[in-house]
Amino acid sequence: MRSLIYKDFKLSINWFFFIIMPFLTGALFLIPQWPFFIALMYFFFITVPNVFATYNSQNDFGFAIMMPVSKNDIVKGKISSFIIIELIHLLTGAIFAFIHVKLYGIDNFMLDLNFAFFGIAFMMFALFNIVFFPIYFKSAYKYGIPTIAANVAAILFAAAVELLVLFNPVFRNFLEGRSPEMKVLQIIILIAGIGIFALFNFIAYKMSAKRFENIDL
Repeated sequence: MRSLIYKDFKLSINWFFFIIMPFLTGALFLIPQWPFFIALMYFFFITVPNVFATYNSQNDFGFAIMMPVSKNDIVKGKISSFIIIELIHLLTGAIFAFIHVKLYGIDNFMLDLNFAFFGIAFMMFALFNIVFFPIYFKSAYKYGIPTIAANVAAILFAAAVELLVLFNPVFRNFLEGRSPEMKVLQIIILIAGIGIFALFNFIAYKMSAKRFENIDL
């Protein structure tokens, strides 16, 4: 599987999407008073369709199937490559979020940039993956409908969180409270988000691998 991930980053995925794009989207965290989930969503809007279009143009799966690896490993390698890029986006976003807080030191109109924000961001990526990959690996070629479905799920989830922060004082206090108890809760939300991210990706992999086995490439 390590060789498949190496192949993806050397041959299949343009370096722009895992070096430049995370920096560009991360820099959006420096904008004051902004819905910062959108910065992370550019991965869904731009990187995902471009990379999967490249897979098709290069007949990437046709090449991979000729290698001495199982179909299971191919799915695991593809999903692992995307998880790595997602983690790069989240890490870069966290760095710029830290700079944002140091620069402005003010509350954000939407959800504040804190531990809870990134816990929910992990959940958003988890939701995108568990919708996208199982649908995509029905064909391992058609990425339009999976991308749209996963984007809709992620957007609705993020919008629901933002609206609850705006209109529900109790929910807002959980995610933005400054008391020691609320800060501990926000760290717990981050840990829970990471756990959900890991669990959903595992489920997405299992579902995707099962569907990919039925494809005759």
